[in-house]
Amino acid sequence: MNRLPFRTTLVLLLATGLTVILNGCGQDLLNRKVTEGIIEYALSFPEYDPNGMMANMLPEKTTLSFTPEKQVAELSAGMGVFKTSMIANNDTKQLDYHLSVMSKKLVANLHPRDLHIFNADCEPISILYTTAVDTVAGYPCKKAIAIFPGLDQPEIEIWYTDRIEVKDPNWFGPFSEIPGVLLRYELVQYGMRMRLDATTVTVGPVDLAKFAAKDNYQNVSPEALHKELEEVLGTFTM
Repeated sequence: MNRLPFRTTLVLLLATGLTVILNGCGQDLLNRKVTEGIIEYALSFPEYDPNGMMANMLPEKTTLSFTPEKQVAELSAGMGVFKTSMIANNDTKQLDYHLSVMSKKLVANLHPRDLHIFNADCEPISILYTTAVDTVAGYPCKKAIAIFPGLDQPEIEIWYTDRIEVKDPNWFGPFSEIPGVLLRYELVQYGMRMRLDATTVTVGPVDLAKFAAKDNYQNVSPEALHKELEEVLGTFTM
């Protein structure tokens, strides 16, 4: 009986073991979806003059905390003078938009019928899905392209993942039809183009207090909050 050399035997054993792992529980690990965590995005402003008067007041990052049913996006600018927090309930389709500017604290309770007020900068768009793939913050992503009808609006690349399990994650934004969590994309709001690039995804339970209504905020109409945001963010375009 011929015996295989030791090295060949070892390679075959390792290969067999790897096959078992990939076809067994290891395959489950590769396909498992994340259900809770916090995504941190780097923020940049491609069209903003880095020498502008307010350049050092612009935010450098934002975070999105998520569970399958809820999300909260938080942003701070101007060394903490300006803060926003958007708490979305994906089951009831309600968005509580908080704005804090120095001592002024406002909140508006938004429903789908109110969202056009805050997405006014985004013309009707067409989404083109592609076969391109990439990895963003360690997660496999697919690429879509947002195409605007106006010639002055450049196309926007959108990279999204299905490995983060959030129910209807984009219902309140301009890219509501995208079937996955956005990890790299751009937005135009109040005349400013913002680029968001996910840098880290911290997996684990999220403190439920993040999704609770904030105290000491004055409840205002969506129109009033929109006007306040327009005035405040207008100062950054100087």
